[in-house]
Amino acid sequence: MSEITSKISFAELKTRVSMEQVIGFLAIKGLRQKNPHQWKGTCPFCGTNESFVITNDGGRDKTGAFNCFKCPAGGDQIELVSMMRGYKHKDAQGAYAAAKELAEKFMANGTALAAKEAPASQNATEAGTKKSAGFDPEAYTKTLDPAHTALAGLGLASETLQEWRAGYASTGVNKGRLAMAIIAPDGKIAGFIGRTLKDEFPTLIFPNGFDPLAYIYGADRTEAGPLVLVRDPIDVLRATESGCENVVCFLTQEITQQQLQSLNALMVERKCPSLTFF
Repeated sequence: MSEITSKISFAELKTRVSMEQVIGFLAIKGLRQKNPHQWKGTCPFCGTNESFVITNDGGRDKTGAFNCFKCPAGGDQIELVSMMRGYKHKDAQGAYAAAKELAEKFMANGTALAAKEAPASQNATEAGTKKSAGFDPEAYTKTLDPAHTALAGLGLASETLQEWRAGYASTGVNKGRLAMAIIAPDGKIAGFIGRTLKDEFPTLIFPNGFDPLAYIYGADRTEAGPLVLVRDPIDVLRATESGCENVVCFLTQEITQQQLQSLNALMVERKCPSLTFF
């Protein structure tokens, strides 16, 4: 057993590394997000469609779980990594190898990397807007590269990304993704979401403690007039760059009643008489 694995218990690892982080780390294909805490799709082990479910708050300890209704696959974050690496179900050697891999990826000497690298160090309050001690969102913004070559395929000007406080992240949980600032109602940065630049799942990842249902991307820039709702934060930037104002989007694939109520409240507050959906 490696030194880093011996320093941390499996229970602590599951508490500190969310199932959502593991999904992004493994880049599991064939999944779609049903809600902020659940994903469903094709089982990567038996290939059965719509039989595979992952929950961010499932399991006995409510720290995350996965299960296939057609094959024996099931367990926690460690078991998921183990089986994805080719080990058999409940293989002890595979579990230790998976724990080592997760610890080296997300933790260092028993301390979560999130405590050192933004934006995972963001732990929101009940309102989801207060940043944790030691994390400076403005300083993190300066580390983002709006002109990185990896962003060329987006077709967005670096000036647009810079204006929206977005750019390529070379460190932290958003490493290799487009980090995009989410602005809270008080005008401060609530956190940075990570939007994939490749064909990988999930499309968006969020910092720990961040509730994607609580925010509407672009809401802070909304003014009086017709409102446009699109599906992707990238589409918000593209529309703005082409001269279309009052464009917003939700941060989840499915839309909940809570989000619709928030959208209605925004339209009333900013005096938006109509809504167009693309």
